[in-house]
Amino acid sequence: MRKLVVAASIIGAMTAVPVIANEGLYLGGRLGGSFLSNACNISGAPCTESGFSAGFFAGYDWNDYIALEFANDLLGSYKTSFVGDGASYIQQDNIGALTLAPKFSYSFTDDWSVFGKVGAAYTSHVDKTSLMGGVGVEYDFATAWSGRLEYQRINKATNDWFNTGIDTVWLGISYSFGKAAAAAQPPAEAPPVAEVLVMTKTFEQVSGQENFAFNVTQLDESNKSDLIPLIALMQENPESTVTITGYTDNTGPEEVNQRVSEERAESMAAYLESQGIDRSRMTVSGMGESNPVATNSTKEGRAQNRRVEFIVPKYEYSIEVLVEQNQ
Repeated sequence: MRKLVVAASIIGAMTAVPVIANEGLYLGGRLGGSFLSNACNISGAPCTESGFSAGFFAGYDWNDYIALEFANDLLGSYKTSFVGDGASYIQQDNIGALTLAPKFSYSFTDDWSVFGKVGAAYTSHVDKTSLMGGVGVEYDFATAWSGRLEYQRINKATNDWFNTGIDTVWLGISYSFGKAAAAAQPPAEAPPVAEVLVMTKTFEQVSGQENFAFNVTQLDESNKSDLIPLIALMQENPESTVTITGYTDNTGPEEVNQRVSEERAESMAAYLESQGIDRSRMTVSGMGESNPVATNSTKEGRAQNRRVEFIVPKYEYSIEVLVEQNQ
């Protein structure tokens, strides 16, 4: 019966792959070592407490923080000895486990994250379900590929004669179909840059953006030259004003991203002020991780979302003044 259930689960998962592959599905494999606690209780009896483990896992990322993960693992071959009900028990068997648990992740850089899992484990040697938990660290070494180091504990895998916990250290690798699909999408159109236009109409608009590295709020020296057209336009047209809006990607807590976006906008405003643009002509704000211009599922997309945008609203000017400036 158990074989039939496992086979049905595998067939169902294979059927679902084409449907959700372009969203959050990921698949992986892992190797490790397992250790049974309290497995050798008869003095002098042959006993094997540790063994080689291997398995595969599949999961679905609902967002950057929560996933649901299933694993099918062979946890090793063991010889155990127990005393219970006045009798001695010696058992030699392979131990396997099916686990299902939500996975909670937090990214502390573009590539590195930590995670934890708490769920259920069905172990073959006792034919019952136990509590399972795990913690680990994950590294995105390519667009769709990740490696992970993980510690897992299956607690109280017991029955009438068998009483043990199973600790495993895993080293695994996974492939994300959702990240691969996002990377294959056409790149977002480059945003407009600030430039001085020949004033031939009553109203004109100039916009632009500057990108920032992860968790950086200060304008890089190499990017200051990109603001020359905007500064020239505002110096030559005292009627003009500028709206400065900072943004971030979605890495990290929302309140921290809000603060970082405000600091980025203030950094740009301070530089414009140092170039002779009066602060009263600026409207400065931060929008945090809202209004992304690219996907946050890839490193490239997140880089585009870490930005400050400039908008020079339409303004009215005198034709005589423009003619004099163009002479």
